[in-house]
Amino acid sequence: MKNRITIQVGSKDRHSELALLIQSLRTQTFKEWDIVIGDDSGNPVTSCNFLAMLFNRLKHEGHGVQVLRSGTSQGVCFIRSILIKKNPWPKNKYSARLDDDVILEPDFLQRMIYGLEAGYDIMSGVTPTLNSPLWRRETKRVKPFINDIKLDSKGNVTKYTDDCGVGYLEHGIIPATNFRSNAVYKTEVTDKGVDYPKILTKIGFREEAFFSFSALIKGFKIGVDTGAIAYHLQTPSGGCRAPNYNECVALDEQTFRKWVKKMFKKHGNFISDYKRRF
Repeated sequence: MKNRITIQVGSKDRHSELALLIQSLRTQTFKEWDIVIGDDSGNPVTSCNFLAMLFNRLKHEGHGVQVLRSGTSQGVCFIRSILIKKNPWPKNKYSARLDDDVILEPDFLQRMIYGLEAGYDIMSGVTPTLNSPLWRRETKRVKPFINDIKLDSKGNVTKYTDDCGVGYLEHGIIPATNFRSNAVYKTEVTDKGVDYPKILTKIGFREEAFFSFSALIKGFKIGVDTGAIAYHLQTPSGGCRAPNYNECVALDEQTFRKWVKKMFKKHGNFISDYKRRF
């Protein structure tokens, strides 16, 4: 397989943010990447002249570029699954999932590659908000787990910390429970069936937890580099604007707990087992 990364970006009506992400990709120290955009928006990214110019520039610089349209808005899980199933470059050794409102530090991809070459199957960085002046970049912490999360056998989340705050390094918490958007993984992870669930609502609450836990159950090793930074713009997306957003969150949380309960019954406490192994 080629030692390249397929960058997978789901996007919905955030053209200016997508352009900022692409510009940060162009400054990466790791240059061997191609990009596929899953466009779930009402206003196609191909209609934006500036993005069209950027796409041409990327091709000129040696990057593959493709845009996949969903036709009508299907939600985050649907578009991310499409990006996995219709990977235009299946022979690329690595894949990355990125939100369209993050800005990567120039060494982000290179740090992810170092972690993958060191034996991890999925690598994540951290995602502080762009307006976090107190963020301290820790350059030497690579940790083998998702986060300080605890679930019981009924699927209840008894301890949970998101990965967007400044405080988790200060309190010894390892990011990131959901991997948010900034994860790079060996393409074989999804080739072996790790995917996004079809049972969540369009907003896809807990979708990253499903992905990460599915990877754990299949035996993949997950690492976090706390020196790899993807700044999060926190621009409201299509999901946050949904009129029934809170209702969808509650439904997805219920679905998540039922799934976890089922997985605990089938596989035992796979989270504790993972911690013991790594």
